[in-house]
Amino acid sequence: MQQLVNAIIRFRNGLVYLLLISLSIFLLQQSSAYHRSLVANMSVFFGAQFSDLINSFASYTNLRETNKRLLQENQVLLDQILSKEKLPSDTLTYSSIPLQVIRNSFMNSYNYITLKGGKNSGVKNEMGLVTAQGIVGVVQFVQNRYAQAISILNKDLKINAKLKNSNHFGSLTWTGDDPTKMKLFDVPKTATIKIGDTIQTGGMSTIFPPNLPIGSISNFVDDPSISFYDIEISLFQDMTNLGTVFAIDHPLAEEVQSVQKSADEK
Repeated sequence: MQQLVNAIIRFRNGLVYLLLISLSIFLLQQSSAYHRSLVANMSVFFGAQFSDLINSFASYTNLRETNKRLLQENQVLLDQILSKEKLPSDTLTYSSIPLQVIRNSFMNSYNYITLKGGKNSGVKNEMGLVTAQGIVGVVQFVQNRYAQAISILNKDLKINAKLKNSNHFGSLTWTGDDPTKMKLFDVPKTATIKIGDTIQTGGMSTIFPPNLPIGSISNFVDDPSISFYDIEISLFQDMTNLGTVFAIDHPLAEEVQSVQKSADEK
């Protein structure tokens, strides 16, 4: 109680000023209809400003929860897409693990992505990274809480890809120039292609499921001296703007890799 009294004494001049201002406004609005209307309009204006400020603050405090909910919704949608890609001769499907990008390079010839989330989250080496828009990279090194991935914008990485409207496959790679574009090589000229055709993952490995979006054909060269197209691909995913990505868990990856390794050793 004494602290309250001390506070009133300390700020008495300001309190008296506010009291006099409030009394003056009250008496002014009682003097005429014009002043009552003016005060009412001012009250609406400042009330709206105050409400907007409160709503903005509430929205800010709820931002983390909102982002979490959107992330969960995105993961559900992605898992629904993945569930359409049944594994051959099996009823198992792919699943996804959300990871936060904490570092992303895209200006070098050999780019990498650092992720918040590692072994403790179920992340393993050679998991493909995707978003709802397209592929992002491949996990290369995993610790308990963090992981590093090789970006698709890395000249060492080659990705099996195919034309959406046919079963013609090629090798997708980055030439180190434009972070919005990649090159698709080894597509034979028996394939019919045009600008705007969609390119998808080919699914020839345990890294990416088949038929995930990658980009569209923005240009191509039909050199009569060779039997394959030189195709330029515009990526669907903006690789300069990565927030949350999803690691794809192939439930039979270790078994498939073991079989492939045994076959290679023979």
